[in-house]
Amino acid sequence: MLKRSLRLRKNSAYRKVFAEGACFPGKYVVIYIIKGEEKYGFVASRKVGNAVQRNRAKRQMREIVRLNKAQLFPDKQMVFIARSSIKRATYLEIERSIDYSLHRIRKAFLKK
Repeated sequence: MLKRSLRLRKNSAYRKVFAEGACFPGKYVVIYIIKGEEKYGFVASRKVGNAVQRNRAKRQMREIVRLNKAQLFPDKQMVFIARSSIKRATYLEIERSIDYSLHRIRKAFLKK
């Protein structure tokens, strides 16, 4: 499980990331990212499905981030938003989608 100290917990922190962050959409997950202390947030709206499906989507995203933490950015805050298509996706498909989005983020930040 991803450590609690690495998670965004306050509504104001999520709002700041959404307002100021860069958006990188993927097939199953949309990622918002800004500079700041290393923290991660996970969102699944009601469009994803019932509570079981939303929690499953968030658990899968959290586990992918935990296992791939070395590839992430240590000085960034990131919010992962599940799209409604995530409920039909396998774990491997979600992982590939997030990896591709992270690759696009790296390319975008290396240009600057």
